[in-house]
Amino acid sequence: MYAERLPPHDVSAEEAVVGSVLIDGEALSRVASFLKASDFYTEKNRWCYEGCLALVQRGEAINQVTVAHELSLQDRLESLGGPSYLSHLVLTVPTSVHIEHYGRIVQRTSVMRQILTAGGDILAIGYEGGPDADEALNRAEERLFRVRSGHGSRDFAHMREILDTWMAESAAIHGPGASHVAPITTGFGDIDKLLGGGLQRSDLFILAARPSFGKSALAFNMARNAAGQGATVGIFSLEMSREQVGIRLISSEANVDSYRLKLGLLSDSEERRLLDAIGALSDLAVYVDDTPIQSIIEMRGKARRLQADRGLDLL
Repeated sequence: MYAERLPPHDVSAEEAVVGSVLIDGEALSRVASFLKASDFYTEKNRWCYEGCLALVQRGEAINQVTVAHELSLQDRLESLGGPSYLSHLVLTVPTSVHIEHYGRIVQRTSVMRQILTAGGDILAIGYEGGPDADEALNRAEERLFRVRSGHGSRDFAHMREILDTWMAESAAIHGPGASHVAPITTGFGDIDKLLGGGLQRSDLFILAARPSFGKSALAFNMARNAAGQGATVGIFSLEMSREQVGIRLISSEANVDSYRLKLGLLSDSEERRLLDAIGALSDLAVYVDDTPIQSIIEMRGKARRLQADRGLDLL
């Protein structure tokens, strides 16, 4: 027998956060951008923090008296120990200078508890024993992704910091190792000019046109040209099989008619070009998924796995 372990938490840090706010109401602004009331493990500390947030939203002063009044209006003051508990919080810290440090501790332990909760959910998914293992994996990945996406936040940045970052990235584009940060060129000069040098990483580009206007051919050529520069490319093909995608790429690479390629009606020179094309394409980091019906969540999960296993530059 062993005692059940409590989830990660730090009561002292929680009390220090609330105590700092009670000492200096302005200190709340230094943690409110990343610390939520739900991050508090102890209910009474969470109530106190919620009371402080309610006051600041109404533009009222935050101190021991106003927070006690706010909690009494919510019928929570006596449940957490009355005004004496607020006095205890004030006495836990001599100053509010380190409130951000205390807040980060509270946030970190909150993330750990969320991971434990996600682990329990993933355990339940495993015990369900559904017929589709891929769907179960996607659900498990999505559960962990929700924890990550809910963690952290962006705040105001000084213009000097923004410009320093831009200068560093700009220097990297033209310096050693530029292939990892530079735009990915499409192989079509006019398109690259319109896109400001090529396909920018993390951006979304949509090819839109009426049927039979060459959207797929253009996309496949972009993918091949990007892979030819050393980029890792992922292709989701919801209409064509992976074999059809391969035939299209080989046909374009060897400059032979795809119809004659399928029928095997190639001349000797075309067959030589075909063999050269197969060799060139086989060395490229191009991955094709031809699952015909799949959700955005499934595609995102597969893309994340490809990124983790092989690295991913273009999708």
